[in-house]
Order: sequence, then C-alpha cells, then structure tokens
Amino acid sequence: MAIRVFVVSDHRLLLEALTDQLAKTSRDFILAGSCATLAQASELLKSAAADILLLDMDGESEALLAFISALQEAMSIRILLLTRHQDHALEDKAVVLGARGLIDRDTSAEQLLNALEKVHQGQVWLNREATGRVFVELARWGRDKPLDPNEAKMAQLTEREQHIVACIARSHGEPGKTIAEQLHISESTLRNHLTAIYGKLGVVNRHGLLAYAYQHGLAERLGQ
Repeated sequence: MAIRVFVVSDHRLLLEALTDQLAKTSRDFILAGSCATLAQASELLKSAAADILLLDMDGESEALLAFISALQEAMSIRILLLTRHQDHALEDKAVVLGARGLIDRDTSAEQLLNALEKVHQGQVWLNREATGRVFVELARWGRDKPLDPNEAKMAQLTEREQHIVACIARSHGEPGKTIAEQLHISESTLRNHLTAIYGKLGVVNRHGLLAYAYQHGLAERLGQ
C-alpha cells in the first residue's frame, strides 16, 4: 500500500517543493494533505488518514513541542522533522516527545524519500551525533520525571494567558468584546493572546479552547 504523507510548513516555496516532490515520484507515496500552520494541521489531520507527518520545525518552539506531544497522544502517526536552521536542543526535545526522525536542508530528494520509507517501517532516522544527544536527553528526562502532556501544555501559559483561559472558561460563550471588557483590554489584544494560547494548547479556535477548558477543569484549577 502507498504511504500517505501530510506536509506542514509555513515556508510557501518549501511547502510547494515538498508536495511537488511527493506528487511526481514513482515510489509509493500519496500526498494526504498539506497546510501552513500547526492549528490547521491539528484540524486537518483528523480526517487525512496520514501515515507520516513531514513537519517543518522552524517555527515557534514551544508551540511546536506542544503540538508534537498532543498529536502523539491523540493519534497514531509517525513524525519526520525537517529543520532549516539547526537548534539541537529543540530537535532533541522533539524526538524525545515522539518524533521518529530528522532531516536537514542539505538532504537530497532521494534521501528524503528513503527517510520517509524507513520511518514508515518503524525505524528511527537520526545520525550518530543526534542519536547520542537523544540518549542523554532521555536520561535527563527520566531523572526529572517529565510532566504529563496536558500539564506540559499548561506550564507554557503565562500568568496573563492563564487568567484569560479561566475567564473564557467561565464565559459560557460570551462574545469577544464582552470578554475583552471584563479583562480591561482591547479586542485586538485579546485576539493576540488567544492566538498564542491556541498554539500552546493545540486547539484551533475558541470552541476548541472551551472544550479543552471544560475537559480539564481549567477554571477551577486556575483558581478563578
């Protein structure tokens, strides 16, 4: 059976090049979908039936790690990371959270396809240096007892963002203007905060945030 690959990158030319490469190859790959943002990916992957997620990781690091953690918890999909700017600390954390491999900007098209095949087969695609670093990171995480994935997401929120989440959890669907007035901020400022919160919690919109807040009792937990 063909390997279904979903591609995520906020770099338009890179996204088009990757999807074009998958479309024209004679090897058994099918483009299951593509998008530019993690928020879009969270929604589209639910129905894409993808085997592998090819994820450009050169975005906001905290949102990326939260997305990987939430995705591994929510569905069975193998993640291959693509990095254009080396950040070994971020790369290692992403692999510890569940990513199965890493390719960089010097990778050829043939190597990319090989990596996708190997990851689909259950193998890990890392060079020797990266493998050594990941072992060290795993040992450190074992000593530090890492947070539950949901706790890890909540830990990323600033005090102000936690207050906004609690306010929305109590709002019962009130419009943004009303919530902004309660918080003594403008609607545009509220929207900016919400964009950051969505990325950190791995939700798409206010409906998703409300569902997440109710599911995890955030209003009570945040002491509001």
